[in-house]
Amino acid sequence: MSPCLKPEILATLVPMDLRLLLPIIISSCLLTCTKAEFNPTYQVNEEFAHEVQSFFEEASSRGISVDTTNLILDFDESLSNVTCGECNSFNNAGTQRRVGINPNLHCWDNQFEKEALIFHELGHCLLGRVHVSDTLPNGEPKSLMVSSNVSLYSPCKYVFGQVIDCNNVHKRDYYIDELFASETPVPTWAYE
Repeated sequence: MSPCLKPEILATLVPMDLRLLLPIIISSCLLTCTKAEFNPTYQVNEEFAHEVQSFFEEASSRGISVDTTNLILDFDESLSNVTCGECNSFNNAGTQRRVGINPNLHCWDNQFEKEALIFHELGHCLLGRVHVSDTLPNGEPKSLMVSSNVSLYSPCKYVFGQVIDCNNVHKRDYYIDELFASETPVPTWAYE
């Protein structure tokens, strides 16, 4: 419960002879009941600075404004054994946005997968995106906001003996476009 009372309630509780002090009490109450000013922090672990800067550049190149002053991104030992990354808020105003990355899991094998993980978490924190489980016509995830998949546009891990073309780097443009604009048209490779 708030420590301040509404003036009309306060007036009924205060004896008549003390009502002369009522304006002083109300003024004091108003001064002490104001919310503290929110001062966002920007602090990104050097390990992820390149990916965060790339996210800001991708947003800017699409004419999308994102808050570049309110973000803490660092390793987080408290994440569960199955969580690679986690955002504490979904673009909530007045909240310090934090992304934690699990240092105890091997969550990426290359720069593309690392970027996908960071972009996914920034999609939550800075764009307000939620997980998307929809698929494209070929069965692949529709969005980078899919849960638990950072290899959507990564290169092959095992080239030898591979019957199909496993290089997905050409899919990056679509997944980044869709991250910033969920109505992005289905790409031609999704019909193959």
